[in-house]
Amino acid sequence: MTTSHNLQDMRLVLTTCPDQASAHQMARYLLEQGLVACISLVPTCSYYCWQGELRQEQEVQMVLKTSPEQLHGLLQSLTHNHSYEVPELVVLEASAAGSYGAWLLNAVNSGHGPFNQEMD
Repeated sequence: MTTSHNLQDMRLVLTTCPDQASAHQMARYLLEQGLVACISLVPTCSYYCWQGELRQEQEVQMVLKTSPEQLHGLLQSLTHNHSYEVPELVVLEASAAGSYGAWLLNAVNSGHGPFNQEMD
């Protein structure tokens, strides 16, 4: 049996937050604005150079899933609302297969957030 997997063009945006509380707050805001369909939060340890100094920080990696049409608004919102002076904004082109892809694009391109109930 062959299954058709219609691929939908999407974007993955990576950013980090300094802690769980700020990541949850950002996630809720972006979902309420309808800029993303889904966000995954992953605790991570980041190593980087900042102002000539090697740093190691515990952060939360956010994997934001959105449509190409919402990408500009998402990046603008992250730039203006992020707590970091220079927030990570990495954009990856991706495809979503089958009914997940259809759900994702409908969630962000319908003009309203992907949920109608309160988040805990």
